[in-house]
Amino acid sequence: MKSIVPYEKEIKFGSKIAEICSISLEHELNIQEDELEGNFIITGEYKSHELSINKEKFDYKLPFSVSITDNIVKESVDFEINDFTYEIENDDTLKIDIEFTVTALEQEKEEFREALATEVNEIFNEEKTEEEIPEPVVLEEPQKEEPTEIIEEKTAEKESTKSEEDTRIDKESEELIIGSASNKDDEYATYHIHIVKTGDTVETICTTYQIDINSLKEYNNIENINIGDKIIIPEIDE
Repeated sequence: MKSIVPYEKEIKFGSKIAEICSISLEHELNIQEDELEGNFIITGEYKSHELSINKEKFDYKLPFSVSITDNIVKESVDFEINDFTYEIENDDTLKIDIEFTVTALEQEKEEFREALATEVNEIFNEEKTEEEIPEPVVLEEPQKEEPTEIIEEKTAEKESTKSEEDTRIDKESEELIIGSASNKDDEYATYHIHIVKTGDTVETICTTYQIDINSLKEYNNIENINIGDKIIIPEIDE
């Protein structure tokens, strides 16, 4: 918001004005809900006769007001006087001309704020739907070697039931995870395998799986995690 406002006022003195010896202009402001109001303060000295050496003082308050909209930031209102002139009329009247500028920052429109809030909520809900917690991967401790036929049968069963997209782990990573898990306390029998994605932090992973950071540190090096890293999430077997 920016408004340039002209202001005119005639001040009638109680005596003749022969000469304005000095004059000054000050102002005072008060910002209301829908209005900027205040006073111009005109002070100075004048002579009532051209040949007189005596000077008389004058002091006048001239009220003014400017309407403002309700969508501005009240704390940002700035008031500036651009021009100030005066002249004597009819020997007893001082005509004042003032031009001033009022500027202020405008608040965002209500419709824009509502649209933005709606868009943020939609994005948040979509992310919540897409980012479901993966099913836990159960890693069993190594058992005694079984005949080849039985091992192949169990392998076929696992491949037919597990989700290829969510739980597939390459052989090298699986051996590393099993080796790490087997060295920990026996109270953990089930583990989640979380693959780090964009936006993940140690804190968000702990919150998602409801685990404290110290337990996470026991199974992983979490000093510096990167996208694609596999994080072991122990689940306490109660």
